[in-house]
Amino acid sequence: MRISDILSICLRNLSRRKLRTFLTALGVVIGVALIIIAVSIGIGLSVSYEEQLASWGDLTVINVYNYNSNVTLDDKMVAQIQAIDGVQIATPFYQDWNLNMTIQNKNGRYVANPQLYGVYPEALSLLGYEMKEGDTLKEGDKKFSVVVGEQFAYQFRDTKKDRNNYRDPYPDQYGRIKDPFVDVTKDRLYLVLPTQKYDSSGNPVGKDITEQLNVAGILAQSDTSYETTYSVFMDINELKSLREKYYKQNDLPLKDISYEDVRVKCVDVDTVADVQDQIKALGLECYSMNDSREMMQEQALMIQLVLGGLAGFSLLVAAIGIANTMIMSIYERTREIGVMKVIGAEVRDIRVMFLLEAGMIGLLGGIMGVLLSFGGSWLFNTFAAGAMGAGSRMSIIPVWLVAIALVFSMMVGVVFGFLPANRAVRISALEAIKHD
Repeated sequence: MRISDILSICLRNLSRRKLRTFLTALGVVIGVALIIIAVSIGIGLSVSYEEQLASWGDLTVINVYNYNSNVTLDDKMVAQIQAIDGVQIATPFYQDWNLNMTIQNKNGRYVANPQLYGVYPEALSLLGYEMKEGDTLKEGDKKFSVVVGEQFAYQFRDTKKDRNNYRDPYPDQYGRIKDPFVDVTKDRLYLVLPTQKYDSSGNPVGKDITEQLNVAGILAQSDTSYETTYSVFMDINELKSLREKYYKQNDLPLKDISYEDVRVKCVDVDTVADVQDQIKALGLECYSMNDSREMMQEQALMIQLVLGGLAGFSLLVAAIGIANTMIMSIYERTREIGVMKVIGAEVRDIRVMFLLEAGMIGLLGGIMGVLLSFGGSWLFNTFAAGAMGAGSRMSIIPVWLVAIALVFSMMVGVVFGFLPANRAVRISALEAIKHD
């Protein structure tokens, strides 16, 4: 028999018993719809968690600390971290709290003890810091070049005023934002480290360390990085040279530097976990958004498994229904099967006919289940938008999930129709013809 003939017979048999076909397919509809919605909710949760974590910070950045470790986090250790596969840049965020410093202009307006970080010059751009104005730090910059946070200028105090000597970047009662006292891109700024030596009368001894700063650019403020607001960044080697000069001038013990904070930028999200494991193997503590990401993914997977398990039971019941329907169909069509054998139909064709019928029931249920799942997904997303915030999607159905669901539903029909199909081909032609 030609496949077109077999297909025509299958369609005629299914359409002849429309109600039974529909009721049999209904179980598949419910099972497929529930499975798609279960998987789509897991996908939606994963995407929602990714977006939420991305709003908190860069998923590819690892923070390395050295609070409770016996390992020294120095330049040698940073070089070891840099050599790990998957690391794009590893840089200290170096601060020395023993440096008593101010940044001031020639009019005496100043910032006391600014939040000054020493980093590798190329690190800021690789870490994804964006510039509002000017350029980021890079090799070959002028000596003591710095990049400042977007609101750093509002840190300056005016020594000529006893009252209102500070301005903030917020609108006043009239909605106006006043300019800061200092224009960091135009005014000359100096980094001053006052001497800590005093004579018996309390007068300072020695000269202050003063270096003119070159503001290369202003960082664009980011909600995910507090350093972009008020901080100052400079080449770590220049900060170390200032530290050495300051310590020697003030007779302070100059010890080797051990960093408390190192930032590691990975090439992509998939390499973060492996890089973290290798950093921990060095005896260091570290944290990244990937820790929270994995926990959230496990939570989403757990929800998927629970919902998917319930949907799987429903689909199993539907599959048993398909097998039962096909067995009943064989009993009803025993005489038809005998006639087909007598007129020369091959056993293979009879088996294919019943498998095709079972597969078509599964496919029909799969198509209807997909349509139902899109409706359910729409309802989830409609209500989730109010509960989780505008733009949130609790359920996402990708194309590959639809394709897998359709193939799976058809295979369920074929697999559970295999036993009835074999039963059909074993029927004796003579006995089948005598059957009423």
